Amino acid sequence: MIKQNFNSDTTASVCPEILQKICDVAKEKDYMLGYNQDKYSKEVKKIMQRYFSKPIECFFNVSSSGANILAIKAMKDDYSSIICCEDSHINRYEVGGTEYNTGCKIVVCQSDDAKLTVDMIKKKLATRSNFNYAYPKIVALSEVTELGTCYSLQELKKICNFCHKHDLYVYVDGARLANAMVFLNVGLKEILEDTGVDIASFGASKNGAMFGEMIIILNPIFAKNFILNQKQSMQLFSKTRFLSCQFLAMLKDKIWYKNAKNANDMALYFGEKLKKIGISLAYPIQSNAVFANFSKEQIKYLKKEYNISYYDDDKTCCRLMTSWSTSRGEIDDFINYLKNFNI
Repeated sequence: MIKQNFNSDTTASVCPEILQKICDVAKEKDYMLGYNQDKYSKEVKKIMQRYFSKPIECFFNVSSSGANILAIKAMKDDYSSIICCEDSHINRYEVGGTEYNTGCKIVVCQSDDAKLTVDMIKKKLATRSNFNYAYPKIVALSEVTELGTCYSLQELKKICNFCHKHDLYVYVDGARLANAMVFLNVGLKEILEDTGVDIASFGASKNGAMFGEMIIILNPIFAKNFILNQKQSMQLFSKTRFLSCQFLAMLKDKIWYKNAKNANDMALYFGEKLKKIGISLAYPIQSNAVFANFSKEQIKYLKKEYNISYYDDDKTCCRLMTSWSTSRGEIDDFINYLKNFNI
């Protein structure tokens, strides 16, 4: 039987606190308005506002890809382009969904750590004087990146400052934002408001929820009519209470932090265990992703028991993901199984 443990953090089940909240809401006999108008959605929005000093708006969405597209649609013009890293999710892993659904051209930057810099962005603005090119309008960052790396607060602020001085908006794909906040030891205000982000997603699906992402709008010009954008894009969930109640559970007693911290801690533990048996790491561990370099023979052996993902053309660098539920015992089992390869 193939084990799914480390293929993705989405292979983990729903954490007990969130599952219990969904069940509690389902047992309620009261009829409720849908489309973000239920009491749970309103309560979550009130709680979220306490984390920020300026007014924000929150919307609930089923998937991270949907959240990315909605945010970009809110910021774009009909002739806009999006600047992002080649390794970003919107470029590599959404079947061209962002370009298809927004009409925007994606312009990619090469980056060794999947992080953009001001210099990279600046070079992509050279086409603005030529009307034959799509107009660069949006910079899309991933926090955490697809290589498991994190932007520092200083890096985020520098990018946002530059973008706002040059007629650019900043979107943060925060499918694993909780993991970044744990790594940086910061809160929502510090990582989003204080850095100058315009819109961000706050992921739950990869952090113990059954499904769901929250779209946080910090720039008020994008909040007006956002729900119309959501409805038109077929991304407005009718029974939103089953989405928002999960965030209510996550925010209560900082379940989001507990889940993300376990995932991050297990990734660090995994990395140390791998290095002790001679396996090198391709990237620093700053979240819940471990990129390990194996021989092709080792990979063939591992795939007998584990479903693992390649992350390079040579198929020797593998991504190993930990989650809210990953235990040291599961990692030890993997390591012990790998040790038997040389016996």
